[in-house]
Amino acid sequence: MLDKRLKWAFFLVTLVFAGIPLAGIYHEDLAALFEKLAIRLNSDYRQVQVRGNASGKPAEIAKFPSVPTAASQPIKDDMVFIPASEFLRGYNGGGFDEKPEGRIMLDAYWIDRYEVAYGAYMAFVAATESPKPLTRYVKNFEKLSGANQPIVNVSWNEANAYCRYRGARLPTEAEWEKAARGPQGLLFPWGSEDRPGAANTGNPDSYEFTAPVGSFPLDKSPYGVYDMTGNAMEWVADWYQEDAYRETTPNPRGPETGGFKVIRGASWETAGKETRLTVRLKGKVEVIDNLRDTPIGFNFRRETIGFRCARSGSDGLTNKGDKTS
Repeated sequence: MLDKRLKWAFFLVTLVFAGIPLAGIYHEDLAALFEKLAIRLNSDYRQVQVRGNASGKPAEIAKFPSVPTAASQPIKDDMVFIPASEFLRGYNGGGFDEKPEGRIMLDAYWIDRYEVAYGAYMAFVAATESPKPLTRYVKNFEKLSGANQPIVNVSWNEANAYCRYRGARLPTEAEWEKAARGPQGLLFPWGSEDRPGAANTGNPDSYEFTAPVGSFPLDKSPYGVYDMTGNAMEWVADWYQEDAYRETTPNPRGPETGGFKVIRGASWETAGKETRLTVRLKGKVEVIDNLRDTPIGFNFRRETIGFRCARSGSDGLTNKGDKTS
């Protein structure tokens, strides 16, 4: 059916531009015909048959999010309080850099309930005249940029600048893991085994790309933090060190310097066991103070990586309209 409509559209356009008169059809009627045809074609585009992609998601009907409009309302900042306590960090059944597992003490802190959304990040760009996220080499970015989808394809420096603008900071790696795993030290927000469809990952689910934040009720940590095992991976504050878990002092913050920053969590593209909450990843970073500066080295970014912000427990929630939870 779509091919037939395209053929008719091509035929009509050919007639118009060739100057062939269309007897009995006024220009107003012709315009209406083209408008109806465009609406129908757009409807077919919005719902397409997905036959699999690089993430390994199976064939399914995927409804793509509409391109954001001025009427789209970004989700409000909302932070969750994480009380001071020990938590289980690491996993002896994981990779070398996830070992050894052990109990670590953290002071109280706040962390965003949701990943930072595209709408909120673009409001920061407008308010600070910061550079917009790079989209030139990102395919399908219009399907990754709904107002309440997580902002992705940002560098560590951009994530850090946004959090500072809010009077917050990026969470430490330990803070991120505690907020994700809860007091029980879970490997997934819902338990100890993967559950396809419970989070927006490369496993089967209803989204081809990112989903609006908080769309998966099961991807909610015991503390009430969403999308820790899916939707977007997340930058954290720490420099990466392979054997960092050998350090067991309270409130660890990682090495003082390095070449790579830690990335935690899984994304809409991640599949299999790599979606567990203990997996550690890294991205190349050269820290800069001003986003308008051009770093000498390479700053890693991908359409699978976003972030969320945190704040020390003693700081309270007095900035930029944050809500307490």
